Amino acid sequence: MTRWKASAFHFSISFAVLAGLFAIILFRWYPPALFGMAKAGPLLAVLAGVDLVLGPLLTLIIYRPGKKGLKFDLVVIVILQVAALAFGLHTIWQSRPAYIVATTDRFHLVFANEIDPASAAKADPEYRDAPWLGARQVAAPLPEDPKARMEAMIEAMTGLDIHVQPSKYRAYPGPNRDPMTAAIPVKDALLLAPRDSRAILQRMARRHGNLDTLALLPLKSSRGSAGVLVERHNGAIVEFVGIDPWPIFDAALRARHVDTRAPDS
Repeated sequence: MTRWKASAFHFSISFAVLAGLFAIILFRWYPPALFGMAKAGPLLAVLAGVDLVLGPLLTLIIYRPGKKGLKFDLVVIVILQVAALAFGLHTIWQSRPAYIVATTDRFHLVFANEIDPASAAKADPEYRDAPWLGARQVAAPLPEDPKARMEAMIEAMTGLDIHVQPSKYRAYPGPNRDPMTAAIPVKDALLLAPRDSRAILQRMARRHGNLDTLALLPLKSSRGSAGVLVERHNGAIVEFVGIDPWPIFDAALRARHVDTRAPDS
């Protein structure tokens, strides 16, 4: 076997392993609509670059049929490659999407490394450990007690927002339907959306049948934003939409402001 064939063989094995790992990462942690807003592309590109270049390139450089100590050299290359791959996967694992949290007027995508450890330690057992296979949908309603609500607001001002505190998590959808007070019916959202977002939103909404049953809410994260299609009657998440939701909600806010200022007829 020539060194070029050896390098190509090494590349094909590396590619197959990486493709399997990427399939798990993309389909479980980063669904298509969340991929862009979660900025997963650069992380995966670095991982792919290191894994597909490091091993095959070193094999190309050192491989020579009959070379003394060749097996040892190849084993060292594989160890280095596996170590680099493990480090990259650990980085992605630490920053994986963990929870989709419904709050007062929106959803938050919370990454595993953003969760407050002290709050997680006090949480219900089902929320103490971040999910392994995909972000879990939960709610984090504001406390009804005025004193507890004030404490939550103070914590938010110090950077400890309610959506990163698992001790505040509850089931979703459930009794808490706070986000739905800010939801925009899809038919209205289509009128308010910029042209590029309107086409995406319309195409995705039509896949789910009657537009009258759907509404739009924003999904915010520390890395970007997206939209969320929800059922109007219970707030259940239907699908994530890869658009910037804020122009739609800003337009809706301006429209409501104009309506409140309109003179009585």
